[in-house]
This record gives sequence, C-alpha cells and structure tokens, in this order.
Amino acid sequence: MAWRLHEHVLRGKIDNRTRGRVTGEIWLAGIDEPLVLELAGDCAPDLAGCELSFENPDPVPMTTKPPAPQQRGPAGDITAARKVRVFDVSIEEALAISRRGEMPPEHMANGVYLEWFSERSGRVVIESADYRLQISEPAWRYSKEEIAERDRRIAEQETPFAIAITQDGETQEWDEVRYEQFLRESDALTEKYGRLLEKYADHPDSERIIAREMGWSWLEEALDREDEQEDQHEQEHEHEAEDLEATIDEEKEDQSENDIEDYELPPPDPMREGIDWVRDERGHILHPIEKRAHDALHGLLDELKAAEHFPEEEDEQIADFVSGFMTLSAKLAGALGGVARGDDFFEPGMVVAWLKRILEILNKTIAAADATRVKDFLPADRLAYYRSELFAIREEVLELIKELRSR
Repeated sequence: MAWRLHEHVLRGKIDNRTRGRVTGEIWLAGIDEPLVLELAGDCAPDLAGCELSFENPDPVPMTTKPPAPQQRGPAGDITAARKVRVFDVSIEEALAISRRGEMPPEHMANGVYLEWFSERSGRVVIESADYRLQISEPAWRYSKEEIAERDRRIAEQETPFAIAITQDGETQEWDEVRYEQFLRESDALTEKYGRLLEKYADHPDSERIIAREMGWSWLEEALDREDEQEDQHEQEHEHEAEDLEATIDEEKEDQSENDIEDYELPPPDPMREGIDWVRDERGHILHPIEKRAHDALHGLLDELKAAEHFPEEEDEQIADFVSGFMTLSAKLAGALGGVARGDDFFEPGMVVAWLKRILEILNKTIAAADATRVKDFLPADRLAYYRSELFAIREEVLELIKELRSR
C-alpha cells in the first residue's frame, strides 16, 4: 500500500538540477509543515536537470496524520509527461454517456507523476493531470546511452527504488512502525471513501464513480464484466438463468449453514490460559485485558442504568467518558482477539501498533473521567474505582507492548 497524496497537495517543487539528487518541498492542505524531500536518483528524461513547481487548484485538507516530514530514500518515476485520458465533461456526465452506450468526449493529456520510497513512510505517490505546472530550463540532460541504460534497469527492476519496494513488500518483515504507517494509510483511504460515499450515495452509478475516484481499476473492470454478463443472460436465458441462480443460491445457503454448524474453532494453547486468554461467563475466549475492560464497562453501564443516568441525556463530558470506555472495550477486542485465539496470522508488530493507538483512547478517557468528578453522576468512590480500572488497564497494555516487542 502506498501513500497517495494528490488530492491533499497544496503546492510543491521538485529540483533535479544536481545529478543523482532530487530535492524538494511539498505542502499539504491542512498541514503546517511541508514534506522535505532528499532523494537519491534522477527524474525521468522530461524533468532531468530541471526544477518543477506545481500547484493544485482544488486541494482537499488532510485530516489524518500525514507522512513523516523528512522524506529520504530512492527516487522512483518522477515525470510530468505521463499520458492519461481526461474526460472533457464531469465524471457524472461521462458515466451517464457510457451507460447509454456512447463514448464520452475525452483527450490525452500529460499528467504529473511523482513517486519515491522513504524508509519512514514507505512508497509515496502523487499523480494528477489537474495541477498547474512550471518547468525550468534543464541544467543537464541524459545522453542517448544513459537513457537506454536507465530504461533497461527499470525494465529489469534493478533500480534502487525497485529494490526497496521489493524488500519492503516481500522480503523484509514489517515492524510496528511500518504497521502504524499502514494504519494511517488505511485511515486516509477510509476518510476519502467516506467523503465519496456521502457525495455520490444517491447517484445511480455511485459504485462506478467511487471506483474511478479511488483508483480502483479492478472494480471498474469487474463492474464492466458484471454488466456484460447480465446483458448476456437477459438476452439468451433470462428465465432459465434466474431459476438456476435461485437453485444454486439455495444449495450454497444450505451448505454454508452446514459448514457453520460443523465448524468449531480450535482451542487455544492450554499453557497460555490466564496469560493470553481466559473465558468469560458465557464461555467465550478473550484476552485478560479485554475481559477487564469489558467487565468494567458493563459494570459502569449497569450502575448508570440503576441511577437512571444515560450518557445521551447528560452533558458532553459525561458522554465523552462513557463513550471513551465503550470505544476502549471494542478496540481491545479487535486488537487482542488474535492473541487470545493464538491465530497463525497473529503479527506482534501489528498488535503493538493497534495498542499504541488504544493508549491514546485510554488517556482521553482518563482525562474525561477527571473532568466529570464534579458532575455527581456517580458516587465519588465508584467513579474513583472506574478511574483506577482505566489506569490498571493502561499499565497492562504497556506491559503487553513490552512483551510483544521481545517476541
């Protein structure tokens, strides 16, 4: 997975006037400090020896945590001459025209494509045909022999960038820092998807529009194949296909139910009971820290119910305290479920990255508990108990992080 920042870019510059070195600064909307680039390598022939300045006329503020400010590593493909198809009408109009079986008006354009690999952030990509560009005169140029050698090394994946990407994705184990980056990248994609879903929810071609905006070419292709298959079935075997599909669905449903009934999760390691897993009152397996948070949360909700205090009827600080407790319990279940079950795909680095995020939730919930002391919505000793449980859970999380790092 790569950081894809094109919509958040405000402005930037890339300088390759010194051979073997690409420097630059990129400002992101909503972020105070720019990304500072110190890359090894050179730009593509169209930008080799040049300084490129660019500006995004329609930036989207970035609300998630950005990549590391210092970007050091090998340069990938850095060009302002990547050929892309650009519609002459809006995406909505283009899709409506396509649905009518017509070709929407479009033209080929040069798009800027900036790609590099950073040890702290992994692969970063900026791609757009909408930026306003300024390119200086070149301070140097490739020779024909250098271009041929460059093309050969790219084709055979012998460049430092290609080697770094291969090692990052295939041969090197991810640590907690890389998993944290993965989670931040996922946050950014989820945020973008949410905006698109809200914007196009009522549009008849929402799936196709969102797929295009997210860069999911595989989904666009799948939707095309699905449309073709549907048309073929409707024209040739409409009724037969429906009957057959219904029969298959019934058989699959029956089989799925049988599979669910017959499948039983393997028991966790009995030697790790009380360490990695315990059972709750219903016999369900969960991590001891998860169980502690779960039990404290339900005790708190029971006391609030008995006292006829409900978070949605109280002030914002009480709601923050209770909702923080609820979020904490849910996040611990997600982070520690694999540890409790002893899943084969359990990755200590990923769990540590999750737990570091959970510590932020814990600290906010403790702060919310402190802010509610004067609210008198619980007896002082009971609020002190739940506050002490939060501190105890935090200490256990810190100890677990230390233990996971040693694995």
